Amino acid sequence: MDKKIEQFKDLVRISPRVWPGKELEIQPGDLSLFAPMGIGIEGPLLIRPWDDPIKVLSDPPSKYYGYHPGLNHPFHNVPTNEPSGGIIYFDGTPDESDIKALLRLMEVDTRLKDYAAFIEKAQEPVEERYLVQLRIVSRFALRFMFNALTDEEYESFPEQNLSVGELVWKFIQNQQQMWGTDMGSPNLYGVMGGDGDWAKEELAFGFMVENLYHEVYRIWSRAWLVTK
Repeated sequence: MDKKIEQFKDLVRISPRVWPGKELEIQPGDLSLFAPMGIGIEGPLLIRPWDDPIKVLSDPPSKYYGYHPGLNHPFHNVPTNEPSGGIIYFDGTPDESDIKALLRLMEVDTRLKDYAAFIEKAQEPVEERYLVQLRIVSRFALRFMFNALTDEEYESFPEQNLSVGELVWKFIQNQQQMWGTDMGSPNLYGVMGGDGDWAKEELAFGFMVENLYHEVYRIWSRAWLVTK
């Protein structure tokens, strides 16, 4: 593990990129992929008195309850069965009260402690557009979205020391210390292609609710270019 992210072991139990002992179709630790939104189950087949039975039978019942893939459109990139979530970007020096309000508005379960954490440092920040990313996958998602846990493992899954809300704030503080918060910080020099004169890097963050129902979240540090 990279020395820059090794220190996270003191904050949270980091899970391996490949889930041990399981052959999974999609790994919860594959941070190159994003979880679809939605519940991911087939809903009941309802035929109301005024419905056309043929049309109802031709429409899959999961259209309300199934997964909703991202469409890269701000209006369409949300399922019809979730009220909040999505992605937000913010600068490198937020107040803790602002982060708490942000998570509350996005309906993040900040008290959650039974989750797995996956972390990764960018190899090519200019191309990958992040510095360090942290993915939080709830025990519920590990069992019912990724099928990474058996029923017995689900029942005995250990809690983390930090809640999700505490971990998000600790991540922000850690990245502030790691990279610095000043414009043109030496630790950020060139990570987004800046020249240290006309364009200087400054720390910022991104946060995403990958799946509200299954409680899959992601936060990452990034750099933006401040130009003259």
